[in-house]
Amino acid sequence: MELAMIENMKDERYLISLLKHVFWAEPTQELLTQLLEGKTVEEVSDVDRGLNMLLKAVAANRDRIAAYAEDLAVEFTRLFIGPMKPPAVPFSSVYLDNTGALMTEITIDVRKRYLSAGMAVKDLYSLPDDHIAVELEFLNYLTEKCVDAFSAGDQETASRLFETMEEFTREHFSRWVPQFAQKVIDTAENDFYRGAGHILLAFARS
Repeated sequence: MELAMIENMKDERYLISLLKHVFWAEPTQELLTQLLEGKTVEEVSDVDRGLNMLLKAVAANRDRIAAYAEDLAVEFTRLFIGPMKPPAVPFSSVYLDNTGALMTEITIDVRKRYLSAGMAVKDLYSLPDDHIAVELEFLNYLTEKCVDAFSAGDQETASRLFETMEEFTREHFSRWVPQFAQKVIDTAENDFYRGAGHILLAFARS
């Protein structure tokens, strides 16, 4: 592995962590306040475009963060939970299993991948293992471990973790996340989630 690759992973780690929090639960006022400190960037990629869209949406509501958090909570529920079938179902099994059901062999497969890599899933039984936020947590875990191993001079471990991440992305993550992200972009009524969808789509295709 090369230093430039590691530096790129450090940048990606921020985006992965942000996306994990965005799709895990309704954004808290604390998260929104932290995002107010973010600065827009020159738009040279789809990731930049999505990030700017999200940050501008938060900035436009800086004087009503509490109310904006409530608005986003309603939107989160509509997009990802229901009560009827939500427009952007956040589980890979729905996209990769022909039955469109939850908790299938797809779910079991990703759990095995987590365990094989040594990641204990936080709140294991509160979300199915193939929820988008849990899969992002896995990528975040692998990225952190890879960067740490490289920094410690353990090239062999760093390379192994990078290969695990590449394999998971190629064989699973990139097979369903672009479709999910596009649904978020197409059906979100707020640039906060629309921007997150653009970031996720670009990340999954990279």
